[in-house]
Amino acid sequence: MSVPSLDEISKVLAKMIADKMEIDVNTITAESNLTELGLDSLDTFDLIFNAEDHFKIKVPNDQVQIETLQDVTALVHKLIVAQSS
Repeated sequence: MSVPSLDEISKVLAKMIADKMEIDVNTITAESNLTELGLDSLDTFDLIFNAEDHFKIKVPNDQVQIETLQDVTALVHKLIVAQSS
């Protein structure tokens, strides 16, 4: 299984956020704060679950200290690498 690039992961996650929050995907950057985009803690967990399904990974519950899109992207990438071997 090939590991998607950080950029590819970021684009997928940004689209998930844009669809969920009904905002323009072009307004979301890597530095975008999830709270400022309108996501509450429940929305953030929902995003994590969607990422798990999409990327076929399992996110440990103790690893959800995330505030920005970049945080989520890095976490997902790290887990894909760790869980694809």
